[in-house]
Amino acid sequence: MDYPSKWEKNPWKPKTIIYEPTDEKLTASAGLGPLIDAFTQSPEFVEFRKCLPERVGNSSYSAEHLALIVLSGFWYGHDCLDDLEEFKDDPSVEDKLGGLATSKTIGNYLRDFEDEHVEKLRKFLIKQGYHYRTRIEGKDVSITFDQDSTFHEQHGVKMEGVVMTRYNAKGLDSLHTFDDRGFSYDMELRPGSTFSAKHADHMILRVMDDIPNRYEVQHYYRGDSAFCNEDCLRAAQSKGLKGTVTAHGNTGWESKIADVTNWQPWRYTEDEIAKAASQKKSLPLIDVGFMMYEPGWAPGVQYPIVIKRTPTTSDGGQISLLGNGGGFKYWGVLSFRGLYPQTPQEILEFHQKRGNMENFIREGKINFDLKHFPCQSIRANHVYGLLALIAHNFLRAMAILMKPDKPHFAKKLRRKMIHVPGRLVKGAGYFRMKIPKRFYEEVMRCRERWLETFKPARVLSSA
Repeated sequence: MDYPSKWEKNPWKPKTIIYEPTDEKLTASAGLGPLIDAFTQSPEFVEFRKCLPERVGNSSYSAEHLALIVLSGFWYGHDCLDDLEEFKDDPSVEDKLGGLATSKTIGNYLRDFEDEHVEKLRKFLIKQGYHYRTRIEGKDVSITFDQDSTFHEQHGVKMEGVVMTRYNAKGLDSLHTFDDRGFSYDMELRPGSTFSAKHADHMILRVMDDIPNRYEVQHYYRGDSAFCNEDCLRAAQSKGLKGTVTAHGNTGWESKIADVTNWQPWRYTEDEIAKAASQKKSLPLIDVGFMMYEPGWAPGVQYPIVIKRTPTTSDGGQISLLGNGGGFKYWGVLSFRGLYPQTPQEILEFHQKRGNMENFIREGKINFDLKHFPCQSIRANHVYGLLALIAHNFLRAMAILMKPDKPHFAKKLRRKMIHVPGRLVKGAGYFRMKIPKRFYEEVMRCRERWLETFKPARVLSSA
């Protein structure tokens, strides 16, 4: 005989809650206020204000007021300028900034920027990235700069620079420089048909000119095959950078692979071997070799090209250590950091980490609204992109302070620091924000760590 379960006797249902409307000022972004305070209290804020166009007449909003509205939108996670008006439903932001502007006002503000302001913002981005990095990790830290470009699909018929590209779509193109910790140092917005490495050498020079410790500390550079050219290599080496770029076919290295005889098997770590064994997986069979390459533009100068060789199956799949292969797949990396004392494998491992830059570009597109741009003017869109990256740098600093070993990306960081419930109470001539204790302690702890970096930089523990 089947007896009914307790859920059949008493079906589960959500508990009844009585919902009551209130005139109290409630917010879902109580953490945004402390973040605005931390940004405006930092030494860089004075320099940031100097990058903004002056507001003349009796305008309701100052230049830094409008800039903070835009930055707050990026920190909060808005997807477009129109979303800024949602702050009107959030009293903590409106009361903190002393008023909110419409999206039309913000659009007009972006068009106020002239070329000189764009140049100042670009230089500020370099100094911001460097100061944040060295204040958190120390001035003797070695920085690796990664360079790459990305495509932004656009549909605006009247937008400047929107053309058909090699991606068979219309849009804009941007060139970026990030470091290995995720800080942005420069961004150039260009017509969509622009070649990836155009002006890349100028960007290398402008970034390195504003890196104060480049004579005392060895810094590094990485780029993909588009940046394997005379201009980029000369620019990087002229500023003392060492690094690697993906070798393209025009160097002729692929036709000389048959002459390479110094192949060595890839050495896996004990942890990698143990992990593969625990998952019952076979490690890929990889060989590493190298050749010397003499470019036509530098007779007598030789660069090592390190080659990764992987056996493939007939359908192009990769052979494991337990398989039997026929053909091979090759990948080459040109090194201008020398070959010794590093091994060829260490050169490849160093270069492979540049793939992390794609995560930072993706972060900008998805979490800072840089997948598309809002204005017709390419200069105004450039300003919009630079402000987004300034906001990104600040959130990245907070993420590293909160969790140095594995910093959160913006989506998770917003949940932990910004999207905090709160209640705004006014009394004695000022406002009080009441928020849950655990959120308050975490936000304040990160803010205190940030304030500590204004003192002589030191390495912060994750404790």
